[in-house]
Amino acid sequence: MAELYLYKIFSMNTTIKIKTLVAFSFMLILLASCSKKIRYYKDYNYFQKITDTVKTSGYKEQKFVVNDLISVQVIAGNTRQDDAGVYNVNLGGNGGLNISYQIDADGYIEMPKIGKIKAAGFTKHELENAIKLKLTDEVKNAMVSVKYSIFKINVLGEVRKPGTINFKTDKVNILEALSEAGDLTETGDRNDILLMRQVDGKYETFKIDLRNTAFLNSPVYQIQQNDVIYVNANLNKLKSLNVNPNSQRDITTALAILSAFTLVVNTVIIIRRF
Repeated sequence: MAELYLYKIFSMNTTIKIKTLVAFSFMLILLASCSKKIRYYKDYNYFQKITDTVKTSGYKEQKFVVNDLISVQVIAGNTRQDDAGVYNVNLGGNGGLNISYQIDADGYIEMPKIGKIKAAGFTKHELENAIKLKLTDEVKNAMVSVKYSIFKINVLGEVRKPGTINFKTDKVNILEALSEAGDLTETGDRNDILLMRQVDGKYETFKIDLRNTAFLNSPVYQIQQNDVIYVNANLNKLKSLNVNPNSQRDITTALAILSAFTLVVNTVIIIRRF
């Protein structure tokens, strides 16, 4: 097709040849530019495959696991708050409320006076009810509030702020986690994100493709305590690992100049021949 177009150009007079060759060169540059834009869209944009309505499974109440650090606050249902005070002494200070308990290897926490209580495998609501039951003889009409003292995840790889992230709530989704990590860098692979999650003492791995909204309905949309998110590097990063960025930039600039110079020289030669 291009050869036929060039042949038609050669049969024109000199003035028309120049104008046509310039237009033809401009068209090639425009097509190359469009190709780069399409590739950029494919490599970097989120939510490329999306439906009109995306439903999520919603937030589910999480279950505590071994080593979780949780806080417990007990309030008496009458005016005698002294009965509840012993359960709210914070051994580390910080105001004297919400003592933190770490779930031991057997899945228990140990509270003053009432002893050990099973915590691993329980949701917050379930553990609150279990503690209330234990407090029946100690605190009249006790009200109990249980929450995570620390809810943390780790985000690694091609993000702007890798590291451990602490949240004030356990209702966190994958997009919020990546946002707290400063979002993906230009060299982060949008369709190759790995999430590692501890389930029953073993790590399970999940792959996430941010270009497809299907992940909004996946079990990893909601982040769980101690999840690890790893963003892999894209091909551009992998190809340039052993290349000096300045050298690569200089080479690209030199090739662009050489290409433009060659185009001009070839145009002049063609015009002179015809």
